[in-house]
Amino acid sequence: MVKKALNPLKIDYEKCIIEDRLLQIRSKQNWNEPDLARVWTIEIEARSSKPIIDFIRRRLQPDDPLTFTHIKRIRKKAGDPKKLVIIICSYDLFNSRSLVYSVLAESNVLFENLSDENEVPRQGAPTKELMLEWSRKYWPLTWCGNPNDQILNDYTFDMSHINKMLGSISDLAQLEADKGNKVPIVTAFVNPQEKDNPIYAIDRRTENKCTSLDHSIMTGIKLVAEKEKMSDAPSGTGAYLCLNYDVYTTHEPCSMCSMALIHSRIKRCIFLQPMQVTGCLKSSSGDAYSMHDNHLLNSKYEVFQWLGDEYKSPGVDAETCC
Repeated sequence: MVKKALNPLKIDYEKCIIEDRLLQIRSKQNWNEPDLARVWTIEIEARSSKPIIDFIRRRLQPDDPLTFTHIKRIRKKAGDPKKLVIIICSYDLFNSRSLVYSVLAESNVLFENLSDENEVPRQGAPTKELMLEWSRKYWPLTWCGNPNDQILNDYTFDMSHINKMLGSISDLAQLEADKGNKVPIVTAFVNPQEKDNPIYAIDRRTENKCTSLDHSIMTGIKLVAEKEKMSDAPSGTGAYLCLNYDVYTTHEPCSMCSMALIHSRIKRCIFLQPMQVTGCLKSSSGDAYSMHDNHLLNSKYEVFQWLGDEYKSPGVDAETCC
């Protein structure tokens, strides 16, 4: 984790812009609505708080997928100042009551009322006002600053490589337009283990023997699959075809392509041209679904829009799904 002052990148944390060029795309709906997670709680006598907290930190916290840095583990029990309610772990870690009981038995601490009925925000609130509101509504929280600031600070970018890839897809898209392709949309898939060997995909839906589903992103996923199939040495993508890939595309993806990228488990998508009617990433596009940042889905990926005018993307009809 790099301290903000030591980050070599220029980051505007208020506007969520990196190097004056990459605008972070997030769901505005998710800013003010917490993504809630169920947690296991118990009630104990106040004098038992130290041993149980020590046990949690040693035995449970290292493996818990929920980070509790923004959450107060302990709160007083309403109506009984001698009793405390303590968060043991998230439901994501253990979803079996009997298993939680067996783990707690190792602590040798007397407790009662094991419950999984409480919910807490998975991430800290973006403002102090919301932190206080969520604390009253769900569980006491602590103010650690806007969590998205650290998210932005933790991103790594090879700006020269990003410029190279955006220039390539822009040039290829213009070539397609010059050849008469009515949907000159181009996408590049970059395996992090083979950055210098990107896979370029062109929208082929208007070609003979192709279908209306052959968008550039769908075509690109097929090309990645073909390469994997022919390779004697798998590229290490694991169970998902495009795991941790960077995807560069000339136009904001539609709902079909955005969901395909979810299923492929890419890491990041950078696009040039927003599609206000059919796009599915920006909050101002389409139905404002922000596919990549919807906490109801089981995966997410990072999305950035290029703000500079160095790279042009050929125009397509506003109703075109990209």
